[in-house]
Amino acid sequence: MADVLMGVTETSATAVDVIGSQVQAYLQQASKILGQVSDYSSLVAPGAKTVQIPRAGGFTVNTKSENTALDSQVLTYATDSIALDQHKAIQWLVEDIANEQTVLMIVQDALMRAGKDLAREVDQNLINILETASASTPDHRIAYAATTTIAEADILDARKLLIVQNLDPSEFVLAVSPAQEKVMLGLSNFIDASKYGSAGAIANGEIGRVFGSTVIVHNDVEDLKSVMFHRSAVGFASQIAPKFQTQPDLANLGVRYSLQHLYGSKLLDSGKRCVMIGTAA
Repeated sequence: MADVLMGVTETSATAVDVIGSQVQAYLQQASKILGQVSDYSSLVAPGAKTVQIPRAGGFTVNTKSENTALDSQVLTYATDSIALDQHKAIQWLVEDIANEQTVLMIVQDALMRAGKDLAREVDQNLINILETASASTPDHRIAYAATTTIAEADILDARKLLIVQNLDPSEFVLAVSPAQEKVMLGLSNFIDASKYGSAGAIANGEIGRVFGSTVIVHNDVEDLKSVMFHRSAVGFASQIAPKFQTQPDLANLGVRYSLQHLYGSKLLDSGKRCVMIGTAA
């Protein structure tokens, strides 16, 4: 009986699954903002184009009087709809000769870079959403007290606006640009609190804490648009997790590679759970 050979054809599916899971893990690690917002991916149903996130107010506490019945109350629910409309992809084509005549592991290196670029695009999307904080009733867009640079007064003002919304101040996140990070490193309250946690926090972009808020520096945060937010400020949902695919390209004697994902994101609670600091526009 002739030998049965196991080649790339037999092993490629497993390889794709392994690489795909690695890219998904890398996406989570490389994104600094994604891990700080609410992930509703588990609510995505087959065939869905949106995810509905219910919200409601609370009850009024009444006093019971003797021999007097209490009136029942009702909760009125509304929903925030997250449209699953962000279909993002990166493709590249590698000729066989290029893949053979290089000391680099082209596919692995390209995947790493593609995963990083997808992660940054997600962060850019989430930052843009956070910048649309409520502009009136309540106004959550405040200018810097010092005109162009962040100050402790700005952080305290933003913190107050979020606490008024009955949010837990220990779960606040402040995202700043590299230029504003430099300014913050001159604030005594930040310097005193910035030496905390483990190396894992630094790897995820956390650089310290100020007045109880986690501080993250991000290249896509604008100098005049620092944002303080609670994790419930934005809803995120993934319908297609990072998906890696390959296809032989005979016309070019190479292989086409593709990395895609499909997600949606939405500002929740009318933008009351975040504050844009730096400009009131």
